[in-house]
Amino acid sequence: MTLDRSLHSADWNGTGKRPEDAFLATLMETLRRDGRRLCNTLVSELDALGPARHSWTPSTQPVVARLDACLAQGPKETGYLRGAIATMKPLLHWERAPGNPNSKNGQTEFHYRHAFCTLVGEEARVPTSRLRVGLLLIGAHSFYPLHAHAADEIYLPLSGTATMQIGPTPPKVRGPGKCLLIPGNTPHAIWTGNHLVLLAWAWLGDIQGPFRYLS
Repeated sequence: MTLDRSLHSADWNGTGKRPEDAFLATLMETLRRDGRRLCNTLVSELDALGPARHSWTPSTQPVVARLDACLAQGPKETGYLRGAIATMKPLLHWERAPGNPNSKNGQTEFHYRHAFCTLVGEEARVPTSRLRVGLLLIGAHSFYPLHAHAADEIYLPLSGTATMQIGPTPPKVRGPGKCLLIPGNTPHAIWTGNHLVLLAWAWLGDIQGPFRYLS
């Protein structure tokens, strides 16, 4: 499997393969190429997933109306992953993170300008209690406030460029194609610019631990 190959719905129609398998297999290849410890741990966890699947429960959020435009843009290194997402698009269950109680009782612009879905997790399409894997879509000119959670996290930006702060280091512009590792309880935040940003994400370790906004 190559990361710069395009994937179209026709590649999977009539083959009997499950559309999420293309995404997970290519994600694992990307993680193996990275080779860092947390990436290798995620590969081992994904490789150990069983064949069980829950039924798809499609749902959407307003920002998802722009998903096609987001999937059409990005480097060739993330092309196959974006194609796999396009194939799954009618099936995905999009929701919003809990509102930030530190600001306007949670009713912030970010609350309405983002959506996430979970592909691997307790109640997700691929059931497991050991980790969570999914997608995060953030609209243009949005700020995902500083937050932290007990789980270790991996971000893989797929489309769009954003400024990210991870831990005490200064914010840095991040483009798609390279994994970002966020140890548990490390504060992090995201600012988007003129375009939507699409990321794959994974939680490992203490996935049942607390999530909290810090700003």
